[in-house]
Amino acid sequence: MSNSVTQLYNTTPEQLKAELLDGVRECLVQFSKDSKEKETSEWLTRKELKVMLSVSLVTIHDWCNKGILKPYKIGRQTRFKKRDVLEVLESSRT
Repeated sequence: MSNSVTQLYNTTPEQLKAELLDGVRECLVQFSKDSKEKETSEWLTRKELKVMLSVSLVTIHDWCNKGILKPYKIGRQTRFKKRDVLEVLESSRT
């Protein structure tokens, strides 16, 4: 391991601190965006959706038939994109 020295000229300790904090903030914002994208790309089963929305499986089935929810069939399994469900919830607010 080599011992190296870094010297800064024309920079006050406050400026260095501000630059470091800005860099950390940018990294945290990017990390937050990445984690939200991963979170909203999850697939939900009917039972998971039932628990999430606190409704019955019959209600979920009715909402699929009415076009409120968009189910994805994978073989015999039915899945829902969490992002789609959250968008439906957001649009129902207005």
